[in-house]
Amino acid sequence: MSSRRRRVVTPGGRTRGVPARSRVTVRRSDAPLQRSTTLATALRDSREALGSLQGELDALLASLRAPDAAPPVSAAERLRTATRAATAAFASLDAFRR
Repeated sequence: MSSRRRRVVTPGGRTRGVPARSRVTVRRSDAPLQRSTTLATALRDSREALGSLQGELDALLASLRAPDAAPPVSAAERLRTATRAATAAFASLDAFRR
């Protein structure tokens, strides 16, 4: 067996103390759970807006494919409204960009 001696650390030597307010101990102002619920809400809203936009596009495409029917007069306004809602929903996600 080899006998190794440990070095004795002198006080005031090369020791590094942990700062009183390290990144691990400091609580951030934006709690992660609170942010995740608002992010989840924003994602849910954007998913619903996209679903609505897709529904309007599907209805418009179906009416264009019908041989004897023309698209309804209100189709353009419904599509415009759905597009605005989707744009607003995606814009709300910008707040969560890192």
